[in-house]
Amino acid sequence: MKNIYFLLFVLLTLYGCAVGPKYSRPETQKPVGYVQAVAQTDSITNLKWWEVYQDSLLQSLIQISLDSNLDLMTAVYRVEEAKAILGYNKANLYPFLDYSAMGRTTEFRNLSEQAGVTFSPTMVGLLGNVSWEIDLWGKLRHANRAAFAELMATEESKKSLYISLVAQVAELYFRLRGLDERLEIAQRAYETRLEYLEIITARFEKGNVSELDKLQAEQIAAVAKAQIYSLERGIILTENAFNVLLGRTYIPISRGLENNQQQLPLEIPSGLPSELLERRPDIKIAEQQLIAQTERIGVAVALRFPSLSLTGMLGVASPQISTLFGSQAGLGVLSGQLAGPFFRFGQNKRRVEAERAKAVQLGFQYEKTILTAFAEVENSLAEIRTYSNEFEARKTQVAATEKSLMLSKALYDNGYTSFLQVLDAEREFFNSEFEKSLALENQLVSTVRLYKALGGGW
Repeated sequence: MKNIYFLLFVLLTLYGCAVGPKYSRPETQKPVGYVQAVAQTDSITNLKWWEVYQDSLLQSLIQISLDSNLDLMTAVYRVEEAKAILGYNKANLYPFLDYSAMGRTTEFRNLSEQAGVTFSPTMVGLLGNVSWEIDLWGKLRHANRAAFAELMATEESKKSLYISLVAQVAELYFRLRGLDERLEIAQRAYETRLEYLEIITARFEKGNVSELDKLQAEQIAAVAKAQIYSLERGIILTENAFNVLLGRTYIPISRGLENNQQQLPLEIPSGLPSELLERRPDIKIAEQQLIAQTERIGVAVALRFPSLSLTGMLGVASPQISTLFGSQAGLGVLSGQLAGPFFRFGQNKRRVEAERAKAVQLGFQYEKTILTAFAEVENSLAEIRTYSNEFEARKTQVAATEKSLMLSKALYDNGYTSFLQVLDAEREFFNSEFEKSLALENQLVSTVRLYKALGGGW
């Protein structure tokens, strides 16, 4: 018993001798606050997506995508795969139990017996086998922790896809409503320009205006008509992209609130930069990949040391089935093997160097992911601010160009100006309405992008 206790003590002592580096989070650059932020005290990401996007139709579309999107369903099963791999690696830490059964029958002739063949011509047996690699240097523990980090990275990938899906649906929805609005603008412009064309044509036929006025009226009407077809094409393409996210073939997308009816906050608090490291899935993915690679260095280092394996066999064997389970049929074997590398021309050393180099690369990628995340937040904050200001300026522009058009038409009707001035005023009004619609759409989309950049939505 003393020998057994001593052996267990030695094994436990060696079990604690794990080699290889321990992970510590790298020091990275992060700002004290966001330069473009309106408020630093809280973050919009504390809200769920259904609290941010109040349009009930948009909410239903997001929910359909979360239930049916094929990329998200694929990500779910990637997580299941990672869980299975983790379980597979965990199993290596414990003894393996196997079984085997055997039987043999042999017929020997007289000459064979005379030749000295003495083993039993008939044999049956039932055996249980135990094999266990003692994790002396932490090789199996490092592999297990690496698999766990990969599982965490896969979980974060699913969250990242979740956030991206919510953002894509919301962005496409605002794009679609913006296209709807601009289609209405183009249709109104086309109807107005057809009226111009009818009036100018009638005046031309009476000889009151030149053919140039008639041709110019035809031109602006054709431009508006072409714009209608362009916008219709854009709507169909956007609806098709929508349906792919929803995991279905083409169906016209139902509409809810118009863009100018959305209730998204215009001044969005962004929270503190330190929160970004704990919230954004892509940052967590990069860190978990770095953790996994750090553990793989430990595996490579452990492979430079000897491994200890225990193998045991316990069972029964007999020349006859009738005596197979008798008291004299038992057998047992226990063996140990210590094996390790001796001289391989630096192969094991190079393997460690290769794993360390991979870890350095992933460290750089981790830092780049953080810098990219901060840049995306700053860009989205700047977009929200500038598009909001642009939208207010566009509203002033629309009001001014509408009044200018009205005055130009009055002057033309009374013979004080040419039709060219009316055309210019009409074009400016049409373009200003278009630009106002785009500014509002982009303002809403930039809000979505900030929500995504901050890691919100799940």
